[in-house]
Amino acid sequence: MSNRAIFLHLTDAHVSEAGVPLERDDRKVVIPGVAPGRREEALDQLLARLAENLKEEGRPVDALIFSGDAQHQGAAGGHELVFELLMKHLGPVGVTPGRIVATPGNHDVPRDTLPGSAERYADFCRVWSDAGCIVPWLDGIDSWPLPRDGMDRHRLLAADRSWAIFPINTSNWSHVSSVLPEPLREVWDAIPDEMAKGDAERASRLRDQLQSLARYDMARVSERQLETLRAIVADTAVPSRGRQLRMAAMHHHLRSPSLREELKPFADMSNLEQVRAFLRDSGMDVVVHGHKHEYAAYFDHIYDYDGEEARRTLVVSGATFDAGREKEAMRLLTVEGVPHTPEVTIRPLPLPRAGAKWQPGQPIVRRLWIQKSRSADPVAVVPTAPITVEGSDIDEVYVRACAAASSDASRGILIVHLELPDDDGSKLPLPAGYPLPEAMGDDERGEWLRDLVDWWQRDRSQLEHRIPYIHGARLRRYGGKIDQIKRIIDLLKEKESTRAVAVLVDPFRDFSPAPAKEEFASFCLVEFRRRTGDGGAIVVDAIAFYRAQEFARWWPINVAELRLLQREIGVACGFRPGRITTVAADARTIARSPTQVAMPLIDRLLDQAPEKLHLLADALVRRSVRNDRQRAAVASWREALGELRIAANATYNTDGIPIAIEGLRALAAYVEVGADAADTKAAAIVTTLRDLADQNEGYERSKREPEDFKRWSRGALQRVAELEAVTEERTR
Repeated sequence: MSNRAIFLHLTDAHVSEAGVPLERDDRKVVIPGVAPGRREEALDQLLARLAENLKEEGRPVDALIFSGDAQHQGAAGGHELVFELLMKHLGPVGVTPGRIVATPGNHDVPRDTLPGSAERYADFCRVWSDAGCIVPWLDGIDSWPLPRDGMDRHRLLAADRSWAIFPINTSNWSHVSSVLPEPLREVWDAIPDEMAKGDAERASRLRDQLQSLARYDMARVSERQLETLRAIVADTAVPSRGRQLRMAAMHHHLRSPSLREELKPFADMSNLEQVRAFLRDSGMDVVVHGHKHEYAAYFDHIYDYDGEEARRTLVVSGATFDAGREKEAMRLLTVEGVPHTPEVTIRPLPLPRAGAKWQPGQPIVRRLWIQKSRSADPVAVVPTAPITVEGSDIDEVYVRACAAASSDASRGILIVHLELPDDDGSKLPLPAGYPLPEAMGDDERGEWLRDLVDWWQRDRSQLEHRIPYIHGARLRRYGGKIDQIKRIIDLLKEKESTRAVAVLVDPFRDFSPAPAKEEFASFCLVEFRRRTGDGGAIVVDAIAFYRAQEFARWWPINVAELRLLQREIGVACGFRPGRITTVAADARTIARSPTQVAMPLIDRLLDQAPEKLHLLADALVRRSVRNDRQRAAVASWREALGELRIAANATYNTDGIPIAIEGLRALAAYVEVGADAADTKAAAIVTTLRDLADQNEGYERSKREPEDFKRWSRGALQRVAELEAVTEERTR
């Protein structure tokens, strides 16, 4: 799935076949041969420069949105001109009619035509619909209800379904004459001839003026169109992973994008709140419109029916080009971070000047996915307040948490609230985007995670002298004797309590007279709480505190640990696992080795599968792999060597990297015991294993300065290469 999309937004072109003046210069005299400018020429030049720029930068255009008013005051030829110029200039850079989303504006419908009439949409349909562009469902033109096979004409969907655009017609009641009641209607129609007293020109002018008084330029979306749109959105295919970015395109505004006041009847959409409710309930992330000739981007917070929760929808208002206002003639919208961390960069494209460099304006950047504060009062927002990321899709929450930890919440407080769906307990949760050492299938990923989490939750380990803060040992053998998980189970069986707390920091063991030299786990405290969930079932939530938390590699492991503990407590108490909340006092994302989340595999085998070390040593000594168990042991060894290679090639960081020691020494001892005295190659393997273990131990005991890392990395890579070669030779 692509995480980037580019859209062009053009609106309010206001051109016509006869030509529309655009006087860009201060003409105090008329000079022969120096003709006044026209809007058609300016648009032609703009699109030519844009196409040139897109071609130079190799930037593909995913869609073009035209949000109405091709014509100027209903004058003929505007639709044809805009469409032909778009195809002339942007067709060569990949814009096809099927990638154009077009909506009619209030200047695009003939005045005094009936809403939903063929006459009203004849020109629009002849140009845009007949060419194959994506257009809105039109009252009176398109069938009701809309058959499913006709829905594709009214939506533009990305090939990978990561985004979709839905056009909306807001102009069905634009420039419609009101129906006057009798006897006013009869008197009204007679006024021009009666007052003109035979002056035909005066009578015509009076008739036009009276007609304009009875005409309303009303923006409205019909209930039939809203229902049709609801059905189209519901029918639209969504991506297999992550959310779909949804955009709506319309001519009229939702709210005024500026402080300029417009004095006229129906200055705003008549059924605005109904339209906003549709946008909220349909999950629209972005709304693009024109009409007001103002360039702006703001968030519309559309509250739910209870007025408690709001959906943030980004509204992009498009300007046009007029004399003295040429900087925002068109817009380039670049959406990045789809599907989980979408961010929109909106760059205004000005009218170019002949011979001068074309310089697009400064962009507006709007992030769609994170809210810094729950407070509705902007004055109450504290710049250093905790950032909260929440959701029920672990893939989305993981990407967003990583993005927050590397930007807004970097080295600050990050709270992540995860509502995982209930499951059968057979697998632990792991984000699809988690960076594993090598490509793995789902079953292999699950097995890798289970082994890792089981190790961190062991109550005893042969490696405690190196990592005295293994989570399971602290939870189940705190101070050498207290099983905190059993205490929590006994407590929650009896009642709801806020005392079901387990601590992992032991001041007697962890605190030192020289605090700068202290080393203890980032995972400091966890509380389990029981509550009544949906349907009356009792669930157990986990709230965990971390003094510091790395999100790219560590946070998913922490979540899997908490889920494992939730299930253990839940099974013992008859509860279901509930929510998981992590609170990090110092959020980080650091490019780390995969061994950063655990002791290396070869060392962990001492705790979890020591028989694999015997099988591996036997294969290296006998130069053969005799069965599946031995084959699995060799595969684990190759994986362990891969871990070491990645660790040695990793970017230096001050935290250091856990590296193999004990497992290498044990393997060396097993090979030495089993090898024939005359087998010089086996002796060389023993020497290399011990040299690598010595180098690794030396680095762990060093100050771990950059130079220490460089020395260790060079030696480790050499030894790993030697071991990979001899393993390949002796286990074919």
